[in-house]
Amino acid sequence: MKIFIEPNDVLMFRDGKPFSGGDDHYARGTFPPSPSTFYGALRSKILSEKYPQYESFKDGNVPEDVKKEIGTPSEQGSLTLNNFLIAMRTDGAIHPIFPVPKDVVKIKGSDEKNLFLLKPEESLNNKISCNFPFASLAPLWLKTESPIEEVNGFLSLQAMSTYLCGNVPDEIVKSECLYKKDERVGIKKVRVRKAAATGALYSVEYFRFEKDVGFAVELSGVEKFPPEGLLRLGGDHRSAFYQESSFILPDKEKVKNKIKDTGKFKIVFLTPAIFYKGWMPHWIDAESGIGTLNNITLKLISAALGKSVHIGGFDLVKKTPKDMKKAVSVGSVFYFQLEKGSIDEIFDVFWLKSISTEKQNEGFGITIIGGY
Repeated sequence: MKIFIEPNDVLMFRDGKPFSGGDDHYARGTFPPSPSTFYGALRSKILSEKYPQYESFKDGNVPEDVKKEIGTPSEQGSLTLNNFLIAMRTDGAIHPIFPVPKDVVKIKGSDEKNLFLLKPEESLNNKISCNFPFASLAPLWLKTESPIEEVNGFLSLQAMSTYLCGNVPDEIVKSECLYKKDERVGIKKVRVRKAAATGALYSVEYFRFEKDVGFAVELSGVEKFPPEGLLRLGGDHRSAFYQESSFILPDKEKVKNKIKDTGKFKIVFLTPAIFYKGWMPHWIDAESGIGTLNNITLKLISAALGKSVHIGGFDLVKKTPKDMKKAVSVGSVFYFQLEKGSIDEIFDVFWLKSISTEKQNEGFGITIIGGY
């Protein structure tokens, strides 16, 4: 089931750091938000629709059919986020917006009209000395004498389709076209005295979305989910309206044709991914860079990584912050050479599928494939 979620008001998407008014003075936001925020909102929606007794859920005493879908406070059920993207409604249709991949760069200080793509340059392996984790990992290269920098923003569906076919995207959607930050000041209250606490002034970063901007989410593992309704979303329990909607994704047949020529491809992370080995998937050998996943054997050629993100949260049942995890950031790119297997098998594993070691149900580690 695909839904489009539109904010009714400002929304708060905090980073993974624990925050308590009075202990700290600034709660920083993060965008794109973690998919776990939406997973939790949908989970709560299912509980409120099918068995609205939160205290019973805390004790694990909910009907089996509800428990099968949302699980218990300690275990997850069948509810799964298969897709999670920013989206915009244009002429009545929902169009996904994609994070700019980390291998899209520009000349430092210039605007986004002239973009370039970094590519692995394996011929430089013996000419450049660096501290890569294994020798065969190739540096990313652009032939220019000018300093370069990464590009911030997002790609439209058309620009992302162009990129996945190995070409330079022709347009960047700036974050100002999607949302604006809204900083608000608050103060911690002492509920017993019904008064403000001393020295507990703080500020919080909210996001105010532009008209027709929201989130495209595909979920599965749940039956009879209402086709439209309200969600309590993000921090401060702000509301959002959702409605069953379809949305178009890039044409994978064009990407397949690009990869058939070389056997080389790259995957782009659309959501953060958590791996046991840090930035590297656990199924890749840390010395050779070769790994096997679902009967296909791949060699990791190179990687364009963004700064890692911290995934945390707050456990409403235990009333404690969740364990914080480091994750590969959205937009990071891995380059692979297909050693054994078919193009179709690659798409079965990586095309809009999760390869995260943890939190797959929550929509972490969703990737899309491109050629280069």
